[in-house]
Amino acid sequence: MLGVALAVGAPFMLGSHQSLAGLRSISTHMFFALALSAAASALGKAGKQHLMLSTLGLRLPFMRTSGIALVTDSAFLASPLGAAGYGVNIGLLQRAGASWATATTVVGADQALDLAFLAVVTPIAVAFAVGPLAHVVPKPNASLVVAMLAGAAILIGALWACRRNIASALNALCGRVQWLGALRAHWDKFRQSVRQQMSVLMTGSRYQFAGLLVFTTLQWLPRYGVLWFVLLELGYRLPFGFVWAAQAVVLHAALWTGIPAGAAAGDLGLAAAFVNWIPQDTMATALILWRFATLYAPLMLGAMAFVALAWGRGTAMPATE
Repeated sequence: MLGVALAVGAPFMLGSHQSLAGLRSISTHMFFALALSAAASALGKAGKQHLMLSTLGLRLPFMRTSGIALVTDSAFLASPLGAAGYGVNIGLLQRAGASWATATTVVGADQALDLAFLAVVTPIAVAFAVGPLAHVVPKPNASLVVAMLAGAAILIGALWACRRNIASALNALCGRVQWLGALRAHWDKFRQSVRQQMSVLMTGSRYQFAGLLVFTTLQWLPRYGVLWFVLLELGYRLPFGFVWAAQAVVLHAALWTGIPAGAAAGDLGLAAAFVNWIPQDTMATALILWRFATLYAPLMLGAMAFVALAWGRGTAMPATE
């Protein structure tokens, strides 16, 4: 609720009367298109997980996988750092019949695909938006950056050098404490199961890889492209790569405020990023429409999916080990 309240209020800090006046001129077709973009993004996530589950031998109705994806997205948006999304996703997959190892493998592979996709696409977007970004990104403090990198390198090097001693100490501790030994045995079994299932996913056919790539693109292209579309409809044509890169930087930084969905910080950060190109009044309207597609509509779809899944709770299948 805090995230939604802050997201609602942030655009009005830029211009309340102008924001309302701007919204009155927006047609219902625009809101329908924005809702469709939210549904398309959820469809991409659902298709991706459905394909991975089928590869691992768990065949669910696609509507159920879609419901799980919608509820999971809502959990990501409604919790600090999106932390609840992982647990909700694993729990719903287990309820649908997946083992703990299978559910963890699918959720982990899903996040790995997302990170890989963004790690490839965002630098490409930055490369096509160097000019505009030069006006946005502040010049870093060179000494501070060097000190942080040196500290991180020293810490990683120390842990790597002491890895055998740390492993020996943990082995001795598990041997002396009975419940820790049992917990480690259970963990080793779980880790081996996850490794086996991950290898199945990694050695799939090229058609499976192509399908995962298509679904991942379908998930993230509407999510990061909707702001560009909104600005275009409001009469401001900015480079697509610039809009993508600005969102990638600002939103991921805003998540670390601990406020769900990076509310307020993300909105005001984007307004500051585009201040040289978009008037504040127009940006306030754009932020409301953008949040409708990336926050309000997903939360509403997630609530409806939650009710549907709860209504069909009698069809839950027992999870296997």
